[in-house]
Amino acid sequence: MNVTIFNGSPRKNGNTSELVKKIISLTPGGVEYESISLFDKKISGCMNCGACQKGTLRSYCAIDDDMRGLYDKFLNADIIMLATPIYMWQFTPCMLAFLNRLHCLCRHSTSYNMMKGKKISVCVTLGDEPEVTEFSINGFKEFCEYFALDYLGEIIIPYAEKEKISSGNYDEEVKMFIKKTMS
Repeated sequence: MNVTIFNGSPRKNGNTSELVKKIISLTPGGVEYESISLFDKKISGCMNCGACQKGTLRSYCAIDDDMRGLYDKFLNADIIMLATPIYMWQFTPCMLAFLNRLHCLCRHSTSYNMMKGKKISVCVTLGDEPEVTEFSINGFKEFCEYFALDYLGEIIIPYAEKEKISSGNYDEEVKMFIKKTMS
């Protein structure tokens, strides 16, 4: 089984990255992970040009940026995990641009939907109470429903501190998330 983690944190050694490391370290054998930092990529938001919806492109999207290399990573993963801190009640801008650009994988005027049935989950850290995630998590669940993705669930680490994540304070929650995601 291969899992691709798209990490939307701008901090390479922050709370979200520490949660990703913890998930990888607590996962039983037989799972291969690839973690991709979205903040390091140049990913523009969708221009709503409509080229992808016409089905005439040779690539997935008309925009020539780093997203081109991420479509196949997304499509070839057995399980996709999105890892992001919450900034201003929302996923980070690079995560939102990434999600925005996935639209080209689906045309609703036809039966063309490359995302249908893809298994996906969310790993969230934040410096506030868990209820602050409701806006972003609920919006993402609607995104999954619209594009027929198989939403596997989320792990939310409120008042996240890297030291608490690395020291094992959330190991039970992480193990339950892994079990829910991998079954």
